[in-house]
Amino acid sequence: MSELEHAFQLNETLGESSKRIYRSVYKRLIELTDYTKIRDVSELVIIKAVDKDSIPPKSQESLIDVAILIRKFNNVGYEKLFKFKHSKIKKRIDIYKLEKNINLKEILPSKQTLERYTKTLYNDSKYVEYIVNYLLVNFGVRNKDLNLIITSDKDVMAKNAINKNNYLYVTVKYVVFIRNDYKTYDTYGQKKTRIVKRPFLSACLNLLGDNYDVPLLTLKNGDEISEESVGRVIQSMTYNELGEGNYMKINVLDAKESNNIKRIRELSANRGTALDTLFAEYDIDNNKN
Repeated sequence: MSELEHAFQLNETLGESSKRIYRSVYKRLIELTDYTKIRDVSELVIIKAVDKDSIPPKSQESLIDVAILIRKFNNVGYEKLFKFKHSKIKKRIDIYKLEKNINLKEILPSKQTLERYTKTLYNDSKYVEYIVNYLLVNFGVRNKDLNLIITSDKDVMAKNAINKNNYLYVTVKYVVFIRNDYKTYDTYGQKKTRIVKRPFLSACLNLLGDNYDVPLLTLKNGDEISEESVGRVIQSMTYNELGEGNYMKINVLDAKESNNIKRIRELSANRGTALDTLFAEYDIDNNKN
């Protein structure tokens, strides 16, 4: 058993998705340490291997996180790594985000541009892309929220239904967006949102057809999409491939510029994100990012 898998075995808080990411980062970390086990090298060697201008700050943070995990659960010291992460790397991430946000404000399109793009998708009968963009623009959801099933099965609406999937429950008059699988579910629980816009209902009905249910997202060959592929597929459907995170930044910027406090609170509630986190991560005017 590898030192990473040993750490996984002792740490029951990590989900499978996080483990996949950690395994990928671990491969890079091992390369940087000349394939010497992380528990067998000094903290200073790890810091020197990671502390390079060619490695972006967030990637440095991920590498150090994996090193800390391994050393913690293999009973090896990690105090210097922890200090390095919370002093130097954190400052680098803050500077990087600030510089990136300054550039973003110059190049990001307006919310109105995203709305026009979304409308064009519907007019061109690109119903999957339309639904994806409509939900991103109007509700500020994450990629994971859009990995859903369109269905006419009323059972998904039951209060006591035990289900791990996300749905668009379709009726002849409205659609209910049901989320049981999103990042902060453990904090906020199931979310249900009724959507009555006729184009949205029409797009769902067109995709559902005579089927009992259909997945919203599939690969080009028709295969079901994997959890790892969701972000890439969603990004390819967005305006200029901006992606979900930039759509959220546009939403927050638009709400701020129109002084729409209600809209900001709605975005926070829809996304399942605390207001302070929303501003810290998605307010490109926030110099404290």
